[in-house]
Amino acid sequence: MKPIGLEEIHTLKHSIQYFQDCYLVSAVGALTKSPNGRKILSENIAHTADGFRIKFRNINGQNKDYFITQKESDDLIYMDKYFNPIPIDSKFPHNPIIKALEAAMNKLLKDYPSKKPWICRLAKCHERFEFNKPSGFFEMFTGKKPINLNENGISLNLKSKENSAKNLFDEISENPDSSFVFGTAFGFYKYLSNVHCYSLQKVDKNNDIIELFDHRRQINIKLTYQEAIKHIKFIVGYFDKDLT
Repeated sequence: MKPIGLEEIHTLKHSIQYFQDCYLVSAVGALTKSPNGRKILSENIAHTADGFRIKFRNINGQNKDYFITQKESDDLIYMDKYFNPIPIDSKFPHNPIIKALEAAMNKLLKDYPSKKPWICRLAKCHERFEFNKPSGFFEMFTGKKPINLNENGISLNLKSKENSAKNLFDEISENPDSSFVFGTAFGFYKYLSNVHCYSLQKVDKNNDIIELFDHRRQINIKLTYQEAIKHIKFIVGYFDKDLT
């Protein structure tokens, strides 16, 4: 087996999201920003003779490898709600590493159904890996429990945790090699989507600006600190030191 290289890891930073798995695509994108995150990606994902080996470091306290063949990746077909295949834009190919991770999550959830929270099971989907929480994926994949601000809270924004959120924003600004995912709840605001996850690109505390990347629409989104507190529901992720 050959671990994926730095060039392949770089393709994951802005990989496009096709299925309803913003939690996975944004978490992987976030890990590319951190030196230790990139190391974990390299150690956990390797080429095999006919596909990929995907390692999860903490499934009920155990490591587990899933071997994904090229056929299993090819069998993941992007479809509409009527199960009609949707052509994929040739300008934005479905990243083969993301497809392997999605296929691996399908296998993992077949073996461990409880790794998909009950609230995520309420959403209609074609594939088992669709709809989940980034904190769960992060912990299973890295083996490390992430920082978690309000993902499981009942509040639909960060207003009740404003001081904690601002302190976290400032700390991320001072530690740019960090891996965080920001998520929304219900309600639209500017370019933010309803119940969606974004990988954090950077925080500028001098200007109170947060920049997110939307893997679905392939756009950058800038928010002020105050806009983020009013319209972001949760933040999960790691500082680079947390991934050692």
